[in-house]
Amino acid sequence: MKNEELIAKAIEARKNAKSPTGYLVGAALLTETEKIYTGCNLGSDDGIFNICAERVAIAKMLSEAPEKIKKIAVVGGKETLISTAPCGVCRQLIYSLGTDIEIICAFNEENELKYKSYNIKELLPNGFTY
Repeated sequence: MKNEELIAKAIEARKNAKSPTGYLVGAALLTETEKIYTGCNLGSDDGIFNICAERVAIAKMLSEAPEKIKKIAVVGGKETLISTAPCGVCRQLIYSLGTDIEIICAFNEENELKYKSYNIKELLPNGFTY
Protein backbone atom coordinates (compact mmCIF):
# COMPACT_ATOMS: atom_id res chain seq x y z
CA MET A 1 0.00 0.00 0.00
CA LYS A 2 1.25 3.45 -0.88
CA ASN A 3 1.83 5.95 1.91
CA GLU A 4 -0.69 8.33 0.35
CA GLU A 5 -3.43 5.70 0.64
CA LEU A 6 -2.66 5.09 4.31
CA ILE A 7 -2.62 8.85 4.94
CA ALA A 8 -6.07 9.10 3.33
CA LYS A 9 -7.35 6.48 5.81
CA ALA A 10 -5.90 8.49 8.71
CA ILE A 11 -7.56 11.66 7.41
CA GLU A 12 -10.88 9.82 7.23
CA ALA A 13 -10.46 8.48 10.79
CA ARG A 14 -9.70 12.02 12.03
CA LYS A 15 -13.29 13.01 11.18
CA ASN A 16 -14.47 11.05 14.25
CA ALA A 17 -12.00 12.67 16.65
CA LYS A 18 -13.21 14.47 19.75
CA SER A 19 -11.00 16.84 21.67
CA PRO A 20 -11.88 19.74 23.98
CA THR A 21 -8.83 21.59 22.61
CA GLY A 22 -9.99 21.23 19.01
CA TYR A 23 -6.75 19.46 18.06
CA LEU A 24 -7.99 16.47 16.09
CA VAL A 25 -5.80 13.49 15.23
CA GLY A 26 -6.29 10.47 13.00
CA ALA A 27 -4.11 7.40 12.61
CA ALA A 28 -4.07 4.42 10.29
CA LEU A 29 -1.80 1.43 10.72
CA LEU A 30 -0.91 -1.22 8.18
CA THR A 31 -0.04 -4.76 9.24
CA GLU A 32 2.21 -7.21 7.45
CA THR A 33 -0.88 -8.99 6.07
CA GLU A 34 -2.07 -5.66 4.58
CA LYS A 35 -4.90 -5.12 7.09
CA ILE A 36 -5.63 -1.54 8.06
CA TYR A 37 -6.75 -0.37 11.49
CA THR A 38 -7.71 3.23 12.16
CA GLY A 39 -8.15 5.37 15.22
CA CYS A 40 -8.81 8.95 16.29
CA ASN A 41 -8.04 10.86 19.44
CA LEU A 42 -10.86 10.91 21.97
CA GLY A 43 -11.08 13.28 24.88
CA SER A 44 -13.77 14.29 27.33
CA ASP A 45 -14.51 17.90 28.13
CA ASP A 46 -13.57 17.36 31.79
CA GLY A 47 -10.16 15.92 30.84
CA ILE A 48 -10.74 12.66 32.71
CA PHE A 49 -10.73 10.54 29.57
CA ASN A 50 -8.15 11.06 26.83
CA ILE A 51 -6.60 8.59 24.42
CA CYS A 52 -4.43 9.14 21.37
CA ALA A 53 -5.38 8.10 17.84
CA GLU A 54 -2.37 5.80 17.54
CA ARG A 55 -3.28 3.89 20.71
CA VAL A 56 -6.89 3.52 19.53
CA ALA A 57 -5.72 1.99 16.23
CA ILE A 58 -3.21 -0.27 18.00
CA ALA A 59 -5.80 -1.40 20.58
CA LYS A 60 -8.23 -2.29 17.80
CA MET A 61 -5.56 -4.34 16.03
CA LEU A 62 -4.37 -6.07 19.20
CA SER A 63 -7.93 -6.92 20.29
CA GLU A 64 -9.04 -8.21 16.90
CA ALA A 65 -6.05 -9.91 15.28
CA PRO A 66 -2.61 -9.21 16.77
CA GLU A 67 -0.09 -8.87 13.97
CA LYS A 68 3.19 -7.23 13.15
CA ILE A 69 2.81 -3.56 12.23
CA LYS A 70 4.56 -2.29 9.09
CA LYS A 71 3.73 1.39 9.28
CA ILE A 72 1.47 3.97 10.87
CA ALA A 73 0.25 7.22 9.30
CA VAL A 74 -0.60 10.12 11.63
CA VAL A 75 -2.39 13.38 10.80
CA GLY A 76 -3.42 16.15 13.14
CA GLY A 77 -4.25 19.78 13.61
CA LYS A 78 -7.08 22.19 14.23
CA GLU A 79 -8.05 24.01 11.03
CA THR A 80 -5.41 22.48 8.78
CA LEU A 81 -3.11 19.49 9.05
CA ILE A 82 0.23 20.26 10.66
CA SER A 83 3.13 17.89 11.21
CA THR A 84 2.00 15.67 14.08
CA ALA A 85 4.13 12.88 15.50
CA PRO A 86 3.14 10.31 18.13
CA CYS A 87 3.44 11.42 21.77
CA GLY A 88 5.98 9.80 24.07
CA VAL A 89 3.59 7.16 25.40
CA CYS A 90 2.57 6.19 21.86
CA ARG A 91 6.20 6.12 20.72
CA GLN A 92 7.07 3.66 23.48
CA LEU A 93 4.06 1.47 22.71
CA ILE A 94 4.93 1.41 19.01
CA TYR A 95 8.59 0.68 19.80
CA SER A 96 7.59 -2.23 22.05
CA LEU A 97 5.63 -3.72 19.14
CA GLY A 98 8.48 -3.49 16.64
CA THR A 99 11.65 -1.47 16.21
CA ASP A 100 11.37 -1.35 12.42
CA ILE A 101 7.94 0.33 12.18
CA GLU A 102 7.67 3.30 9.81
CA ILE A 103 5.91 6.41 11.11
CA ILE A 104 4.41 8.68 8.45
CA CYS A 105 3.60 12.24 9.57
CA ALA A 106 1.43 14.05 7.02
CA PHE A 107 0.72 17.78 6.86
CA ASN A 108 -0.50 20.53 4.56
CA GLU A 109 2.01 22.96 3.19
CA GLU A 110 0.93 25.68 0.75
CA ASN A 111 -2.34 23.79 0.12
CA GLU A 112 -0.47 20.60 -0.76
CA LEU A 113 -0.45 17.38 1.27
CA LYS A 114 3.09 16.35 2.14
CA TYR A 115 4.62 13.87 4.53
CA LYS A 116 7.82 12.82 6.22
CA SER A 117 8.63 9.25 7.18
CA TYR A 118 10.62 8.13 10.19
CA ASN A 119 11.65 4.83 11.70
CA ILE A 120 10.36 4.53 15.25
CA LYS A 121 14.00 4.32 16.39
CA GLU A 122 14.52 7.86 15.10
CA LEU A 123 11.57 9.13 17.14
CA LEU A 124 12.50 7.14 20.26
CA PRO A 125 16.22 6.50 20.55
CA ASN A 126 17.03 3.94 23.23
CA GLY A 127 13.40 2.87 23.61
CA PHE A 128 12.55 -0.03 25.91
CA THR A 129 11.79 -3.46 24.49
CA TYR A 130 11.72 -6.98 25.93
